[in-house]
Amino acid sequence: MPLQALQIVLTDQRVMTEQLPADVEHHFLGGRGAAAWLLAQRVPAKIGPLAPANLLIFSAGPLAGVTFSGITVTTRSPITNSISHGWASGRWGANLRRAGHDLLILDGQSPDWCWIRIDGSQVDIHPATHLIGLDTQATNQTLRRELGDEYAVVCVGPAAEAGVSYSAIVAEGAFAVEPAGAGAVMARKRVKAIAVRGTNACPVADRQRLDTALAGIARRIAASDVAADFRQYGSLYYAQRAEELGAFSVRNGQAHTVPHASAISRTALAQRGRREPRGCDGCPLACHSAYIRKNGEPIAYPDLEALAGFGWSCGLTTPDAIILVNDLCLRLGLDVTETSAALAFMMECRERGLSNVGNLTWGDLDAVVGAIRRLGQRQEKRDILSLGVGEMQEVYYGSNVFAPQARQLALPAIDPRAVPEIALADATAPIGGDYRYAMFYEPLLAEPPVWLPNDPNNPNTIHGGAPRLIWHERFAAAVDAAGLCRRLALLAYQIAPADLNELLSATLGRTFTSVDVAKIGERIVTLERALAIRYGVGRDTLPHRWTEEPLEDGPAAGKLPMLEEMLPEYYRRHGWDEHGQPSPARLAELGITLPD
Repeated sequence: MPLQALQIVLTDQRVMTEQLPADVEHHFLGGRGAAAWLLAQRVPAKIGPLAPANLLIFSAGPLAGVTFSGITVTTRSPITNSISHGWASGRWGANLRRAGHDLLILDGQSPDWCWIRIDGSQVDIHPATHLIGLDTQATNQTLRRELGDEYAVVCVGPAAEAGVSYSAIVAEGAFAVEPAGAGAVMARKRVKAIAVRGTNACPVADRQRLDTALAGIARRIAASDVAADFRQYGSLYYAQRAEELGAFSVRNGQAHTVPHASAISRTALAQRGRREPRGCDGCPLACHSAYIRKNGEPIAYPDLEALAGFGWSCGLTTPDAIILVNDLCLRLGLDVTETSAALAFMMECRERGLSNVGNLTWGDLDAVVGAIRRLGQRQEKRDILSLGVGEMQEVYYGSNVFAPQARQLALPAIDPRAVPEIALADATAPIGGDYRYAMFYEPLLAEPPVWLPNDPNNPNTIHGGAPRLIWHERFAAAVDAAGLCRRLALLAYQIAPADLNELLSATLGRTFTSVDVAKIGERIVTLERALAIRYGVGRDTLPHRWTEEPLEDGPAAGKLPMLEEMLPEYYRRHGWDEHGQPSPARLAELGITLPD
């Protein structure tokens, strides 16, 4: 069935609907895959990330509105200058599909700040005067009071209004679209918020078959110790194993050992106060939660990136400090990974005498809070922290050797020296240095999922870092294209490939095999690689610190990722040339056509 796209040309407030060519759905399924196709067809290299003609694409695959889902937001990133995909949980994507749209495309630039209401086929564009300056939670609450709780809201916060490069879109006041970049594009288009209501049931070819598949997933989750721990800890489930591997580092990756590690452990954070599930509607995993203050107000429970970035790399020493700055980032609409990386980088620049700006020092909560609050305020002269670490490194001579970034995007939680497979993922991701592109958490599991056999004697094994990363890349791409929740499927490893095949077959009414789904993922990953090259992506590498300077303490002491040894196999298994570039023949083999 052809995908239905709703396009809003903000410059003159035109609203159009279109059907994408039928082969887009056949080749790319929907969601992230269809969004990558749109970017390839309509955003040539000459259109910069902050140009009005850059597209901001919200997409929800065919399983959104049918089962556990989220949204993908695709654009050309102002941080990396390359393709950007961000992801968030919540019901916004389901509402978009129930309103009759598979994708929402924002084009152009509004003359003034606006917000958009989508109610089925009805689309209204309103002045956002009363919303400007509100944080993401207040924006969400204001619009739901005006419109009703049936609406789901995505918005940007004060950081995006102030021009911070790594500002984030936030869904429903609770779920940040990560990694960063899309918030700055949405703000440049002068769109503060988008509220969506969908009242139609999404089509399902075989409801009984779908319900049977969902019941099997629910039984697995009920019996899974990993799932039980995710309900308790969220993504902090991985914190204990990361510590055991030496994969958390302090002072911007200078060392491993930190005296306050036990004080900020996942257990300490989990026990800090009363919490309530904040999971998505109907999901049996409920991997998000919130602390409840005495006045009943929720405050977000930190994810792995907040613990590693603020607690370890920046040196904050208490759970309350991490909770405070994590909540502040969410309210202001700031990406946690980029924010903590920028702060840690600036702390080291001051430590080395490269900067005398501000008062940031390791573990200084007041200074960290002050710096983050300034990011939510318009400045006459732009705050250097608003640039992001990828651009900041160009200001301080010699700092590129310790800037925690790859292709301008900040490196997230796990120190790549401790886990070489994650180093490969960080170095090769087309969106920039973030292993979450592939949701490659498997090296942190005590045991791999049973559908990823690790026995070298098994003819079906996926053995070694490169092939296992490629498996994750393709499965993550297929999950995003299908519109299934990637946290459920890959963060917690509760969806097997056979489950995805069955969910798609039952929903769309045609048979999907593992080969079919893997081919969709392969096509998406290859297209994204080709797009990154078209946009001028740099070499697959990591900064000097993470390739040449081993940690001197902790379980990972003396270890370095051998990227130059892993890359040739990674390229070969993808069918790319020795430089990591898909050839015209490889693109043609996958049915990928790029405009000149």
